[in-house]
This record gives sequence, C-alpha cells and structure tokens, in this order.
Amino acid sequence: MTDTQHFPPAPPVLCRLRILPSWLDYNGHMTEGRYLLVCSEVTDTLMALIGADRGYVARGHSYYTVETHILHLGESHAGELLEGSVQILGYDAKRIHVFVRLSVTDVPRATLEQVLVHVDAKAGRAVPAPDDIQRNLAAFAKPHEAIPRPEAAGRSIGLARR
Repeated sequence: MTDTQHFPPAPPVLCRLRILPSWLDYNGHMTEGRYLLVCSEVTDTLMALIGADRGYVARGHSYYTVETHILHLGESHAGELLEGSVQILGYDAKRIHVFVRLSVTDVPRATLEQVLVHVDAKAGRAVPAPDDIQRNLAAFAKPHEAIPRPEAAGRSIGLARR
C-alpha cells in the first residue's frame, strides 16, 4: 500500500477466522499451533498493507519471524469467531516488533509477541527494507505511538530458581 493516508486506526483488526473443529485438541479447545496460524494471518495482512506482499516475496525479499512468545488467556472453541489485531511496538530498517491480540467478542484469548526481520532470501541474510516499505511501515505504526505498551509485552518465560 503506497497511499499511507488510508491506514486504519490503531490497533486495527486485520483478521477474522471462524474456529474449525479440526483446530481443537483433546481438551476440546484450540491448540497453540492454531494460535500461531491465526497470528500468521494477522502478520501476513500487515505485510500486504506495507507492501511486503506475495509479489514482493516473489522478487526475493521478505520478513521472517525470528522470535514468538504466546500468552494463553482463555479457551477458544469451535464455531467462535476469533479476531486478530496488531500493535507495532517498534521497528527499524531491518526489524519489526509486533504485539498481536486474539479475541472473541472483545474477550482476550491469547496474545502473541513477535520480532520479524527483513531478509534478502536469495542471499540468506538480513538486509534493510527498501525505503517505500519503511515509509509504509512508519505510516502504519504512527497511530500506535499513542497506545500504551501492553503489560504482557517483553515478558520472559521460566521458573524461579530455588
């Protein structure tokens, strides 16, 4: 998207997916792998909005996920409509730090925090994104500056040592 004046207000819902019965585990609720699937749909939509779409990838560049942290907040069940929104927490020429919220009728079910890195796929290394992608990302992220940083952002995982 090159017209940066038409980005939605932050944080926008970028994805709505109906939970399928095949997405459930033996406990009767959605598996963590499916949360990643929905998060991928959200970030794929973000990529298309900033111009890093399938055509961009076909030309040899992309964003790769290098880290993900999932926080499960509630159970999701078959038939529910899961909505995914994204907040840009930070970015530079090579990286994007996103916070994805997944909810059902405004009730949080999970958050996923990710760091994405821009790559030259042919060279197999991180490189700065082109200026137009960086401009689009900056325009998309601008409204997010006014949104408080989520409490869950930057959490670590582990058990306290005894």
